[in-house]
Amino acid sequence: MRARRLPFVPALCAFSAVLGHLSAQNPHATNVVAFDTNGNAGGGTFAPDNAVGPPSGLGTGSSSTHVHSLGAGGWLILGLGVPMVDGPGADFLVAENPFMASPGQTYAELMFVEVSSNGVDFARFPSRFFGGDGSAFAINTVGFVSGLAGQTPVFANPNNPSVDPQDVVEAGGDAFDLADLRNHPLVVSGAVRLDNIVQIRLVDVVSGQSVDSRGRTILDPSAGSADCDAITVIHHAGNVSGSGPQVDVHIPQDGNFTIAIGDPDGLDDLDPASLRVSLYGLPVDPGALLSIMTVRQLTTRLVVWELGGPLPPGWFLQLGVSVKDRSGTRSGQVRQRPLN
Repeated sequence: MRARRLPFVPALCAFSAVLGHLSAQNPHATNVVAFDTNGNAGGGTFAPDNAVGPPSGLGTGSSSTHVHSLGAGGWLILGLGVPMVDGPGADFLVAENPFMASPGQTYAELMFVEVSSNGVDFARFPSRFFGGDGSAFAINTVGFVSGLAGQTPVFANPNNPSVDPQDVVEAGGDAFDLADLRNHPLVVSGAVRLDNIVQIRLVDVVSGQSVDSRGRTILDPSAGSADCDAITVIHHAGNVSGSGPQVDVHIPQDGNFTIAIGDPDGLDDLDPASLRVSLYGLPVDPGALLSIMTVRQLTTRLVVWELGGPLPPGWFLQLGVSVKDRSGTRSGQVRQRPLN
C-alpha cells in the first residue's frame, strides 16, 4: 500500500479515560520465596513482604517507601499469584520507586530480572546499558538502559482506582515481554517454560561491577541498592486468547520507530478511548504523536505507523503504547532505542 498520512479510526481521536478491570485472580506477587540482602549492604528498607501485593507508586515527583531494598548485590525471589504466560506484547511490570527530577530525567536504581517455571532454573532478560552518568544520585534520561528494572516512575496505587495497574502506560514501572526470552538456552531446553512462569527473581545491579548482556559495564547511579515495590502480571492463561488486540513497538538503530496495532476481529473491535502512549515514562496525547507519523500499512485488522525519518545519533528514547478491545482485553509494549 502506498504510504499516506491518515488518522486512525476517527474515534481514536476522542481519547478519554477508561477504567481497566483486574482479573479475578491476583495479578501480583503473593509470597516471598527467598531473599539475600548481602548483610543489608547499602542500607535501605529491608522488608521483603513489602514487595508482595499491588504497587504503591506516587508518580513522577516522589518515591514510595513501601518497598524492599535488595541490598547492594542482593536478590529477592517472589512467587506469583497466577502462572504467567507469553501473551501479545508486554507480560508483566516491575515497580521500583524511581522519581523524576525533570520530565524524562530519572533517578534510577537498577536490577536484573529473571523468571522461572520450577524455582530452580532462572532465565535472565537480555539487558543493555546505553551509557549514562554512574556517579552517586546522578540523573539519567529514561531509556538509558533496556531489559533492567528501576528507571520508569510508577503511577499505579490502590488509592488511585483511575489507573489500570495492568496497563503498561497508565501503571508505569518497567515492562517485560516474555517473548524476549524465546532464544534463551533455558527456554530452548524446556527448563523454563514461557507458558508457566511462577517465580521472578530480582538481582541488584552493582555499579562498575555488573555487566549487561553484551559485557558492557553498567554504571548504576544508586548509592545503595534497588528497591522493589511490586510485580504485576499482565498475561496469564485465564486472560490470553487468540482474539485479543496486539501492540508492537519497534525502534531500530536509527530511531525511525514504528507502532503496529492489530486485532484478529478487526480494528473496529478496538476501544478507541483506551489508546495510551508514553514517552520517557510520561503519558502523552496519542493523537499528537500519531499526527506526525506516516501510515505505512492499513488493513481491516492492522495499522502500522512509521515516524518517517531517523532520530539524531545518540538520542535516548523510550516509547510505550497500549490499547484494549471492547471486551477489555489489553495489549501494550514499551521499548527503548537500541543504541550501541
